[in-house]
Amino acid sequence: MARRTQEQAQATRQRILESAAQLFAERGWAHSAMQEVAHRAGVTRGAVYWHFRDQSDLLEALLDETQLPWQVVRPLPSAVQAGSPLALRQALVRLGTAPLAWLEASVPAQRLLCILGPWSVGQGHERLVEVQQAHRQAGLLCFQNALAQAAAQGALRPGIEPAVAALGVFALVEGLMQQWLRQPGAFGLATVGASVLQTHLAGVFVG
Repeated sequence: MARRTQEQAQATRQRILESAAQLFAERGWAHSAMQEVAHRAGVTRGAVYWHFRDQSDLLEALLDETQLPWQVVRPLPSAVQAGSPLALRQALVRLGTAPLAWLEASVPAQRLLCILGPWSVGQGHERLVEVQQAHRQAGLLCFQNALAQAAAQGALRPGIEPAVAALGVFALVEGLMQQWLRQPGAFGLATVGASVLQTHLAGVFVG
């Protein structure tokens, strides 16, 4: 009986989180009342407060339990970094496509990025801004390291600065995600993203 009660409580908590994510994405976390979350989840207001103190606590839980696109980006393996210019270029395309594919497939990530958008930034939730910046910086660092290695091997065209090239790739990926979130389904995010990255990096790498 105790196990069943725990399972029911967990199911209620997840339903509340799902409803909060929907509401926060639509209206912003600071403009969503706990009563509205309860109504959308089909539970009492007391049930919401049993699991979460307030909207900020709900947002903290969403941040902890949702993987953002830049979190799936990993540094290139040493063997790839030591490869040919073509191999490095293809690896960078895969590196840049990974967060696009994750976002395209993950509804929770889509909602959280909407929450991290203009409705929420600057509304006083420091951790929200910190999490967003930390994940973006980690993604940029992966590109910087990969392109610095490519430059060390002479794989970049003359005059190309690795840091500038990394920022360009990062901006392309960020821009594609933002555009797709405005019109989900308007284009295949991962497919189009891979093509855009191929075209861009062809002008960065030799050969």
